[in-house]
Amino acid sequence: MRKFLYVTPVILVVAFFTYKYLGKSVDPISYSGIEQDLVVLASDSLVGRAPFSVGEKRTLAYLEKRMKEIGLKPAFGDSYLQPVPLVEICTKLPEVLTIRNEKYIAGADYTAFSTILSEKVSIENSPIVFVGFGIDAPEYNWNDFNSQDFTGKTIVVLVNDPGYYTDDSTLFRGNAMTYYGRWRYKLEEAERKGATACLIVHDEGGAGYPWAVPSVGTNMPEYYLNNKSLANQRCKLKGWISADAARRLFASCGKNFDMLKYAAMFRTFKPVPLGAMLNIEVQNCHKEDVSYNVAGYFEGTVRPHEAVIYSAHWDHLGIGPVVNGDSIYNGASDNAAAMAWMLSIAQAYKAAEPTERSVMFFAPTAEEAGMLGSEYFVANPPFAHRNIAAVFNSDVILFLGKFADVTITGYGHSQLDSLVEVEAKKQGRYICPDPNPENGMFFRSDQLPFLKAGVPAMFAKGYTNAVSLGKDSTRLAIDAYWRNIYHKTADNYVPSRDKLQGVVDDAVLFFNVGYGIANHSHFPEWNRSSEFYVERN
Repeated sequence: MRKFLYVTPVILVVAFFTYKYLGKSVDPISYSGIEQDLVVLASDSLVGRAPFSVGEKRTLAYLEKRMKEIGLKPAFGDSYLQPVPLVEICTKLPEVLTIRNEKYIAGADYTAFSTILSEKVSIENSPIVFVGFGIDAPEYNWNDFNSQDFTGKTIVVLVNDPGYYTDDSTLFRGNAMTYYGRWRYKLEEAERKGATACLIVHDEGGAGYPWAVPSVGTNMPEYYLNNKSLANQRCKLKGWISADAARRLFASCGKNFDMLKYAAMFRTFKPVPLGAMLNIEVQNCHKEDVSYNVAGYFEGTVRPHEAVIYSAHWDHLGIGPVVNGDSIYNGASDNAAAMAWMLSIAQAYKAAEPTERSVMFFAPTAEEAGMLGSEYFVANPPFAHRNIAAVFNSDVILFLGKFADVTITGYGHSQLDSLVEVEAKKQGRYICPDPNPENGMFFRSDQLPFLKAGVPAMFAKGYTNAVSLGKDSTRLAIDAYWRNIYHKTADNYVPSRDKLQGVVDDAVLFFNVGYGIANHSHFPEWNRSSEFYVERN
């Protein structure tokens, strides 16, 4: 076991950035090169880059071709592709769900899915219980379940966690979402508690996106890792209910939703039976298949078993509901631009002197389905977790030109913050934390599986202060993106002067930071205040 002396961020920064970068050049990171990759990866010919589709085949072929052109070695033996066993499940919901004579329309009022590999899934007379935030967190002295038995019951829970709604900085992390606030945690906890079904009440502020985002998946296929856990699911139905529908549901049961929501913000809260039953039958069809992660690397000259990793997921939503005559969800911002960012950095490494550590470029599949590709990669890694020095992930890049900021989502978790700050200053940029930590973006992209495995990982980019707009107008542009473009057919790229300068600047910045780490023997450390803190060994 290797032990490392604690090194302060300042000393570490000096150590990294006084390293002599022999032959280093960032000339290969060009606007035209990034745009060329982006245009291809966001084109209609890739039909939305959905797993199991012709779009996947074409995307994989393009990424393999580019990695070969750059000179990257295959990451998985003699292949750039890592098979990821997935199952695609399409849950057909009843158009109308009736509870206590109140009707709820699929897609408009509720949306749900089942992960049961069965053609028909039925729930009969399952008592519906409001369980506050659905959180069991001993370290926060919080247990919404109050040690009750929820076997066979349908639980209704709130999104996010109590700190967001109370603005109490001493409650969880105040306005900043913890993993307990993520909808995936709610469903995981429902499974652990033995609930038969779980419905999360959607709130645009608490979720970080409008109702259109979860509802667009109604009756659409979803992907899951094809492993033993699917054979033993106790929670048969999982999904969302709109806030308006929740108010109607509670009112039909003689309850006041808003009063109970307020009560749920205190530790004294106890589960509230609504006196209603869930009866529903859904039709499930499933297809077992294999999707693929893509990765290539430059081998290190001194410590080839150690690595720095850059990541950007390749998948998007494929073909979906027609909106304004368009049914292809091209995902230009999410995540074709980030793939172009990553490939440009790989091109820069090709032109630079070889690094002491290996440097890998990783494009996972099925991020949109819950980071399934990166989860599988972390469980089956080409490099041992303890030997991965750092991960730099990019996702959801906005086309707003040059940025004055570098926004670090999840600021304060590791020494990577300090390293990025030094390089940002060289570009005349400043560091800022995520302005909307309540949205939980730190838990919503491919850095999460690495973080959970104890590997310092960063999600950062220019975001909050586009130079041509200023902070206030940038904020309006960000709001418009999440409302009108994110996970919609409108996520397209139209070439325009200087749109991608921010991507170019970010690529240069993260090449420089990663190059320094790849030529140094030290492993960036966790901050002890991080919930992901482990001793690097």
